[in-house]
Amino acid sequence: MKKKLTKKDEPTSRAELNPCVWMTAGVISYKLCPFNYDCEHCDFDKVMRLHTNSSGLESKAKRYKPKTALRSENLHTTKQESEEPFFTFSAGEVDQRLHIHPTHLWARQEYGHTWKVGVDKLLAYILPLPIKVELYRPNQEIIQEEAFGRILTEAGTVFVTAPLSGRLVQMNPRLTKHPELVQQDPYGAGWLAMLDWSKDPSELEKLHPGAKGKKFQEEEAQHLKTLLRYRGGDANPVGRTMPDGGTDIEYLHQILPAKLCLRLVREVIFLGKEMW
Repeated sequence: MKKKLTKKDEPTSRAELNPCVWMTAGVISYKLCPFNYDCEHCDFDKVMRLHTNSSGLESKAKRYKPKTALRSENLHTTKQESEEPFFTFSAGEVDQRLHIHPTHLWARQEYGHTWKVGVDKLLAYILPLPIKVELYRPNQEIIQEEAFGRILTEAGTVFVTAPLSGRLVQMNPRLTKHPELVQQDPYGAGWLAMLDWSKDPSELEKLHPGAKGKKFQEEEAQHLKTLLRYRGGDANPVGRTMPDGGTDIEYLHQILPAKLCLRLVREVIFLGKEMW
């Protein structure tokens, strides 16, 4: 019989070996310290202290002192000029052909009554890391605002609802091997499916076309910031950073716990700003 591992027996993770003081204080979910706790020469620490609105959060980090600290002359720092908030969502340029449903699925006419559908940029931005996409099979009928598939993420399942009714023509074949495209290129290579629209004009009235779709996403993003503050995941005071010396933050799961992102996704899809 295998012995059940306890927390004491488990191997020490990289984050446990070298966590940022802000991570240890519980202010951020994940950030490794590449500077061996030389906070005086850390741009991330400067941005955090400059932009932290709550003195309570800052005092948490001040109370935490690492057991050891190495001399600063052995450190290799990188100057980071940007002090933008990490909540860097942008709806992008206006696509007049794009129609956004309130559940953050989009529809775009390709030819005749054939439409492509997918997730919008805001949903992709807050989505936990996708690991698999499962949709109904071709030739099945789908109904507007009813589930026609799901995205399996590192934190759990996200059901996707149809922005229009009709017959499914095909699923995006690239998602079988590359589900991450749903997040990385939601309006391009990450589209979900194509459908033959049922041609009910009343369904289009529920969608936000072109510039209205962009405005809708920007308004939802503002309400999402408010929700993050309420949930203890304040986005505004945190500067753009690199989780552990990698690339700039592109998605919320890079800086917030995956389960919190999943909760946000579900609330954005099913509730929206009216309920926030």
